[in-house]
Amino acid sequence: MRIWLSVLGNTPEGMETVTYLMVNQAGLWLVMFFPYGCYIPEKVTSGSIAYEMLRPYSLLYNSFFEIAGHILYNFFFKSIPIFLFGVLAMGVSLPDVHQVLPYFITLINGVIIAFFINYFIGLWSIKFLSINGVQSIYYFATAIFSGAFIHLKYYPETFKQIIMNLPFAYTSYVPTAVYLGQYNLFKACVNQWIWILILFITAYSLTARLTKKMAIQGG
Repeated sequence: MRIWLSVLGNTPEGMETVTYLMVNQAGLWLVMFFPYGCYIPEKVTSGSIAYEMLRPYSLLYNSFFEIAGHILYNFFFKSIPIFLFGVLAMGVSLPDVHQVLPYFITLINGVIIAFFINYFIGLWSIKFLSINGVQSIYYFATAIFSGAFIHLKYYPETFKQIIMNLPFAYTSYVPTAVYLGQYNLFKACVNQWIWILILFITAYSLTARLTKKMAIQGG
């Protein structure tokens, strides 16, 4: 924060950047810091994944609701405290009243997109057991392509266009841009829903294929 303020100064742009970064920092607990692979790797390692296959619902739905509980905990005990700290100590601007609901709509969409990306990491463990490499790639890609740490307006235009064609920006940048009134809600939702549909179809298909060829270690 101090780096940006030293560059931009105590100007409207500087304070807007602080707001952007603090809102994103609060949101990262909902869209980035997931349990590794949505708990799937540890289930594969322990062998308990076999019991998941006996349940009347699929691994995809079970993982989603497990993560939903984790997200709710993070929202109340991590995201809200960080946001309040930003408002009270960092001068973070509160959104206009008419931006509150659009922000939460796009944030929820972003959480769903982030869930699917992490779920794919979990599915990787069914095929290859270890997720260390792909987990590191995920964190790197999220840090660079989500706009969580640098506002996309500071990126070169060509690079920004590439980023907006990837799902990562729709987890962090877009909800925060909606919060600031810099992104149209309808456009945001359409793009997020397209990604949700693509990721859901892919996740559903991969789950069906990979769970038939599980390699269970231990248990």
